[in-house]
Amino acid sequence: MHPHHIDTQSGSRPEEGKTPVLRLVAWETTRNCNLNCVHCRAAATRGPYSGELDTPAALQLLDQIAAVGRPIVIFTGGEPLLRPDVFDIASYGTELGLRMCLATNGTLVTAETCRHIKDAGIKMVSLSLDGSTAQVHDDFRNQPGAFEGTMNAIKLFNEHGIQFLINSSFTKRNKTEAPKIYALVKKLGATAWYLFMIVPTGRGEEIMEELIPESEYEDILNWHYDIEKEEDAMLVRPTCAPQYYRIVLQRSKAEGEKFQRRSLKFSTGG
Repeated sequence: MHPHHIDTQSGSRPEEGKTPVLRLVAWETTRNCNLNCVHCRAAATRGPYSGELDTPAALQLLDQIAAVGRPIVIFTGGEPLLRPDVFDIASYGTELGLRMCLATNGTLVTAETCRHIKDAGIKMVSLSLDGSTAQVHDDFRNQPGAFEGTMNAIKLFNEHGIQFLINSSFTKRNKTEAPKIYALVKKLGATAWYLFMIVPTGRGEEIMEELIPESEYEDILNWHYDIEKEEDAMLVRPTCAPQYYRIVLQRSKAEGEKFQRRSLKFSTGG
């Protein structure tokens, strides 16, 4: 899987000489996963894997995080729902005043999962969607039925009032899907959509020939700029694409406009 990104765009820069505020921790709680995605940075697959923190050690880690700040903490993996103690750990983080979030591929989500998410005080869930159809998404995820599982998770999140955002990763095999996925994500009621440009690490190193060429990369980022400016646009972010902000500066200057960014808002409800 790609890094599951949740960006608040909140707070101010630290004063010179002062320690920056801890804003976000992405914690790979397990490498165990029920999928075998072509681009997975963790090269995750069915475990178990040795060396993963047990429950007492996981709670201790949250204590250490809370001692230095109150960041967003994202449980990722692998597939964090394969950890039997994931909601116990999340509940403890909520009690410490941390903003707990969950990154899942969606295929294991049930109505019971949704109840646990709300009881644990998890504020946001991210899901992966790499195609607008089962054919494309399931190919990317190396698992028939993965698309159906994600659609079911979205249906359940909407029914239970759980905020969710969508992460989408792109290579040559699915690059033409970006506009279709964006339209689908808006229709499905997601809070935000994050476009990921694959960084070749983990299993991603095995698909180097699928990386999007520079010129096409620029085309996608310019398209992203256009949709971000639309009046009815949802919150969108390009990720692992720092050159996007060069495009923003160049185009906003050329067009004589000030670029206004939306920010992610967390629900205050449980």
